[in-house]
Amino acid sequence: MTRAFADAGTPDALPGVPDESGPRRDRPSLLRRALAPLVVLAGLAAWAVSLTQVDTATRSDYGLLALVGPLFHVGLALVCAGFVVELFDQRRTWALVAGVVGLVAVVDATVPILYTNPEYAWTYKHLGVVEWFREGNGVTDPRDIYQQWPALFTAVAALGELTGVSTLTLATWAPFASSLLVCLPVFAIARTLSEDRRVAFLTVFLFHAGLWVGTAYLSPQAYAFHLSLGCVLVVLTWLRRTPTEWRRGPSRLRRLKAWSVRGAEPVPPVSRRSRWVALALLYGLFTAVTIAHQLSPYMLVVAFVLLTVLGTVRPRWTVLGCLLIAVAYLLPRFDFINSAYGLLDSLRFWENAGGVVTTTTGSAGQVFTSTVASALALGVWLAGAVAVLASWRRPGRVLVPAALAFAPFLILLGQSYGGEAIYRVYLFSLPFTAFLIAQAVVRIRWRRVVAPALAVVLVAVSLASIQGLHGTLAWSTFSEDEVEAMEWIYDNGEPGRTLVIAAQNAPGRLTADYNAFGVPSSGGDPDLVTFAGLGGELLDEGGLPAVEEFMATQGERPYLVVTRSMIAYAQYYGLVTDGSFQRLEEAVTGAPGWTTVYENDDALIVRFDGVQP
Repeated sequence: MTRAFADAGTPDALPGVPDESGPRRDRPSLLRRALAPLVVLAGLAAWAVSLTQVDTATRSDYGLLALVGPLFHVGLALVCAGFVVELFDQRRTWALVAGVVGLVAVVDATVPILYTNPEYAWTYKHLGVVEWFREGNGVTDPRDIYQQWPALFTAVAALGELTGVSTLTLATWAPFASSLLVCLPVFAIARTLSEDRRVAFLTVFLFHAGLWVGTAYLSPQAYAFHLSLGCVLVVLTWLRRTPTEWRRGPSRLRRLKAWSVRGAEPVPPVSRRSRWVALALLYGLFTAVTIAHQLSPYMLVVAFVLLTVLGTVRPRWTVLGCLLIAVAYLLPRFDFINSAYGLLDSLRFWENAGGVVTTTTGSAGQVFTSTVASALALGVWLAGAVAVLASWRRPGRVLVPAALAFAPFLILLGQSYGGEAIYRVYLFSLPFTAFLIAQAVVRIRWRRVVAPALAVVLVAVSLASIQGLHGTLAWSTFSEDEVEAMEWIYDNGEPGRTLVIAAQNAPGRLTADYNAFGVPSSGGDPDLVTFAGLGGELLDEGGLPAVEEFMATQGERPYLVVTRSMIAYAQYYGLVTDGSFQRLEEAVTGAPGWTTVYENDDALIVRFDGVQP
């Protein structure tokens, strides 16, 4: 990775900023040269020691940060401080890379080290699809959205076969590997937009420090995001042109355009042949994005349309090719996707920007984590906006990154993506918002003030991201008993029976037989809270008839699964009355019409045979 970040020469400083990237006249002392790497190394050592002191059997509604000791915080602070020291002093590639890798390790490797199974229930919905393709099966079910967008699953299946590593293990370490890999396109994009390596490295560090939305897990979204950054890189490198003023149109618009391109740096010319090769590469990558994820290609199309309108992309019809690819793939699947998920399901921007909101009385930890994550997102966007405003005299130098940071919001004009669109907006916006902030920070002359302030901000932002990512640890990690219980039902259950779960937090659909129980749905198996509408109820013996009434509508002899993580999930969000699922377990055990088919310390599986009148 160090070689990927290295440069052929020393970059020039930004206009108007003293050149601090060239060689210094005085040779720094050995202590000064070793300071930043030693600080980062000390931070990683403190972090590693802190993990040995974590009791993984303990659970807290405040998540990971409530379980780790002071050494964890010290380690994170030292990694951020070491990176900042190197950024403002020696600026050596290998040392800056070490700081970035250190941050990624603290944020994304902590949970895989502490817990043997993948985090988040929605990760497991993808494992079965991978296993399906890994066993040599093809796209056979038109009702299965994952089989209709199979790029990630076939790629992971091929990787698993090539390496011999289990899909479960690949999923466990996917966040760490994904976060490391995404450094490369983010860095390359920043280097394309800025000649200063400091801006590029700070962009990558800020990107990871602020990435709280949890999209690095094994998912089509993460895979498509990586490919999307590749598409953006191709456009910025070979299909970008220097923005110019408009010669035609209303005078006010011409004056506005003339102001917007003021200060824009000239883009190096690209030969016609290179442009054609770049177009072929762009369309190849865009096709891969299109068959990987439903929403991502349209996030790209919106961004490319905005860049084209601003006159920064040539040829102008580039975006039409992308749109044609996306529509051509969607049309044969339009009826299915529209009926199941809805297209343009809401034209109300503010509703679409609301996120996944459930009317609950969640725990104090849930409220705290939600508040921290929301504040971090708003803070990052506000800082990016301030960085743009700071360039009002020469807006041309931020025109392209500002457009790419703003463009994802336009998707909210017509789609909520099941309440998750705002998180995709944040993800696609973050690399360019981070660039805007990094560019503004590097331009500030008062290094002695900026450096310590930046280190403090990076620590605060990183802690907020960890809270957003892992504040749900009480219910988002799964024990071996829970995973074994779900594997048992797929290996030993009666095919064709519906699998009902207590709450939408099961490590299910993790084998190739995931389609053998109930109707395939990316929303997961039917549950008692949402599907049955029993949220807020007390599900004891008095509530058992309501549960039985719902189970009777789920076909012949359906299964009901209750696990420790489902109970914690329901308590965290206040979905049912406290103790409901524990009382339900007691009520169904031995009750007429119910048969216990599997039980361990963390899971109970019962079959509903029907209650005789």
